[in-house]
Amino acid sequence: MMIVLLLSASLAGCTGDDEKESLIQTGSSTVLPLAVAWAEEYEGADVSVSGGGSSHGINALLNGETDLGDASRLMKGKDYTKVNCDESGVRSDGTASEECMGVMPTKWVVAFDVLAVITHPSNDFASTLTYDQLYSIFTDDNPAVYWDDVPGLDGAPHEEIEIYAPDEASGTFDYFFEEIIEDWGDDTQVAGTRLEAGDGVYHPSADDNVIMTAIQSNEYAIGFLGFAYVRENADTINAVSIDDGSGAVEPSLETVADYPMARPLHIYTDANAANSDVVNGYLSFAMSDEGQAVCDEVGYVKVELVDANLLSLQRAALA
Repeated sequence: MMIVLLLSASLAGCTGDDEKESLIQTGSSTVLPLAVAWAEEYEGADVSVSGGGSSHGINALLNGETDLGDASRLMKGKDYTKVNCDESGVRSDGTASEECMGVMPTKWVVAFDVLAVITHPSNDFASTLTYDQLYSIFTDDNPAVYWDDVPGLDGAPHEEIEIYAPDEASGTFDYFFEEIIEDWGDDTQVAGTRLEAGDGVYHPSADDNVIMTAIQSNEYAIGFLGFAYVRENADTINAVSIDDGSGAVEPSLETVADYPMARPLHIYTDANAANSDVVNGYLSFAMSDEGQAVCDEVGYVKVELVDANLLSLQRAALA
């Protein structure tokens, strides 16, 4: 999704000394609604916001094409290798140990999201799914072709499964498969994604609205998205309860502490940036009480509700 929002002081008739600094923010489609809302509220700079996926956001930062790279996943060694930097410069926690292309990426956790598995509103046979069942549906390891092929799914019809979900450039894609494939990314990994199966069941898209519309229109479809999009369409889709072995939990903002597919959302910035004061001013707003209140309004979880100490540490680093 490449929606662009430009809040321009010049359009408001501001000139000369009144003209604001400009910032560019791009990346994760999951972070996009939140970034748009912050840009509308923030008065300290004109912020141009676009989507395109987490990989795009991180790549744009490393190439000096954006001030803020949005990501719903951690930065990885592969992000460095894509621009001919050493993958060892990225730690396992998504932070950088060395520069890449003259950029020193800095990770900020700005909100938390609930990743929801969704089905057509008429689907009454998959209201709860286990990780094993998700594995059967979404991977290429002896995948279920029909709904009644899914182990333990009583009452499922003999109808073909159709998957509509994010593409490989999406942080949501990475996060989902890291959850259901235990050895994801390891040398021992056996299963791949259903997209890699090449059987035409997995229909990828970079546009979350396209995914939502497809599932709303297909009685036997399934997919996954960030909760903000799900909440907006709560009357026209089903959000599936997920059981990771600890009991089924419905996806909601209230269950984030127990729901197995809750995840942090990130903004990456360049510690070497010449305009770091402007960037940090925007980040300070995003992590302020006012900025975090926007999380509630858009459909995300405030950082303090999950990790109040992390929020305090980040605020102190920006002070």
